Amino acid sequence: MTGPPSSPEVDLAGIFDTLATAYVVLDADLVVVEANRAYLASVVRTRSEVLGRAIVDLFPPDPAALDADGRNPLVTILAGVRDTGQPVTVPLASYGVRRAESGALTSRWWSTVTSAVPDATGRTRYLVHRVEEVTDYVGDTERGLRDGVLGDQERRLYQRLQDVRAAREARDIAWRRLTRLTTVAQELSSAHTLEELEEVVVQRGLTVLGASGGGLVSRSASGGWRLTSSSPLREGVPGHEAEVGHDSPLPACRAARTGERSLFPTRASAADDPGMASVQERTGQPAWALLPLLAQEGLIGCLAVSWAQEHPFTPDELDLMDAFAAQCAQALRRIESEGAQVVADSSRRRMLQTLQRSLLTSPPALTGLQLSVRYLPVAREAEIGGDFYDAFPTGSGWTVLAVGDITGHDQEAAAAMSQVRNMLRGIAFDGDDDPAHLLTRLDRAVTGLALDTLATVVVAVVEPPHPGRSVRRLRWSNAGHLPPLLRHDDGAVEVLAAEPDLLVGVDPSTSRHAHEVDLQPGDVLVLYTDGLVERRHEDLDAGIAVLRGALAVADRDDADACSADLLTTLDGRTAEDDAALLVLRVHRPPTAAPGDPGADLGQRVLPCDPRSVGDARRLAERCCRAARLDRDVTDTVVLLTSELVTNAVLHGRSDVRITVRATAAGVLVEVADDNDRPPVRQSDDETALSGRGLSLVEGSATRWGVAAREIGKVVWFYLAADPPAG
Repeated sequence: MTGPPSSPEVDLAGIFDTLATAYVVLDADLVVVEANRAYLASVVRTRSEVLGRAIVDLFPPDPAALDADGRNPLVTILAGVRDTGQPVTVPLASYGVRRAESGALTSRWWSTVTSAVPDATGRTRYLVHRVEEVTDYVGDTERGLRDGVLGDQERRLYQRLQDVRAAREARDIAWRRLTRLTTVAQELSSAHTLEELEEVVVQRGLTVLGASGGGLVSRSASGGWRLTSSSPLREGVPGHEAEVGHDSPLPACRAARTGERSLFPTRASAADDPGMASVQERTGQPAWALLPLLAQEGLIGCLAVSWAQEHPFTPDELDLMDAFAAQCAQALRRIESEGAQVVADSSRRRMLQTLQRSLLTSPPALTGLQLSVRYLPVAREAEIGGDFYDAFPTGSGWTVLAVGDITGHDQEAAAAMSQVRNMLRGIAFDGDDDPAHLLTRLDRAVTGLALDTLATVVVAVVEPPHPGRSVRRLRWSNAGHLPPLLRHDDGAVEVLAAEPDLLVGVDPSTSRHAHEVDLQPGDVLVLYTDGLVERRHEDLDAGIAVLRGALAVADRDDADACSADLLTTLDGRTAEDDAALLVLRVHRPPTAAPGDPGADLGQRVLPCDPRSVGDARRLAERCCRAARLDRDVTDTVVLLTSELVTNAVLHGRSDVRITVRATAAGVLVEVADDNDRPPVRQSDDETALSGRGLSLVEGSATRWGVAAREIGKVVWFYLAADPPAG
């Protein structure tokens, strides 16, 4: 007995491979697992090129083909079928394919059907994607419509094709604008000044919006509006940049005040707005959109956009303009905040610098000695801390020098520094105590008055030379501070090393010690705080060695130049703490050569008081006489000095700092004050002291000038002496 005949085995794989219709099979990750010959022929690929590759990697889309959310429409369709299990038919779709040999993107039209193949649990295991290329058909249909040989059904299909193309073109335009707007947004975020922002908006942002003109309205410092436009907005208001009042009738300013968005797509739309009609007429731009710029705290300006032709606005276009206006508002507010912070920081820094100057006074003029001092704050926002220097003569004719460092780097440290410094002045002025005793008394005062602070201090006392001798005696005591440096006239630099005593503020009963050394003419003494030499990850001795090397080659003849040389050498080393620097130079005795008696230096800090003019005149005369200058030169120097100091007292609003350097060759006079404004010569007003003074200086001095300082200015003149007879 025989059973039923067996069914012949069907070669499904062979059938799939030879089907005339193109098929590709994908797994749930949208990776190609199989493709028949027809599919490989339609996409011009081999099996080895497609198997095992994700469909999106195999056929990356033209960026212009992405949807509004940036997604690949092919992946969206395939993922939808996978997730729902429902087949999807797409009768007509455009999807470019890149040529394998050249990578060039060619436009192709397709008709697709995608179905899901579930596993035993009902979850999608495979996707079968049927692909039919209809690019030739689409082309034939277009030609047939042009030739008038198509039927109604074909006409409807062609109209559908045209609709698809129009939608694609609109999407392409929107995508390109969005891409360019992203680039402009990056430029807006990089703008740090109003001018940079205006350049981005007017020169590039308006183009992104497809506009032919427009401008930006922002708040001006005067309380009105600043206009930056691509063309004049009204007669008398130039293009590019201008300022108008806050109540300006210009429509863009009105939008900035009221916050109302105004749209004028046609000339007729401005019929009830004479101001806008005037702008349309003057600019030749009939279509305008005025978009207020709104920040968190309120209105800050307006973005104006214009077109050379009447221009009805689409919802998508308005959304794009609103987005750009929001980006402009954000950038403008950031720049305004940064600018306000800069102004506030500058004002605060100036105030603190003035406080610093009041606490750390200019060095006194000392016979036979030249002093130079510097204070260097590491934190620009603080500008002042606990480091200090001081130099003053005592009642007995000695000179006291001090450099110290109060713990802390803020205003509290500055206040403690001021108290400690003033205590030291009061203790030292009317006595002859050696520096060790001065520090002991200071320590007791700090503890007894409960200042609750610690300080490292080095105090030095310079005695005047004995009659007939040029050598001076230097005595110093060190309360936990860095050692002074002494450069001898021969260039050798000595570290005045001695075991430092305890800090001030720890134990007022501690023993303190004084040390002595001779100061010869030409010697330079340097006192400093740790901020000048201390660096992270570096031994302190290494920093002192750098300073010692810099001192060895620094200027030998001027204390200010020596200070500048030291700071220049140390400038490349990143400072981590405030620093104070005091440089004392012992003058060499004048040479005895006839007609060249050497230089006499006079320095004074004078109060802002008319009586200071007399003190300045006397200082100038003393220096000229010491340099053995003739009467005419001396009288001229005294007169010009009097005029400059008078101007400084009247207009400087601060102490007046005068320096006189007199030699047989001539006299240099510098007068410094805290007023930044340069003096103005007013030769036609003989009653104006400032004008008369500068006219005299200009007419009498060999040369003169004005130099700006970080705070204030220096007005100077140089008068050359007549060459000696014979």
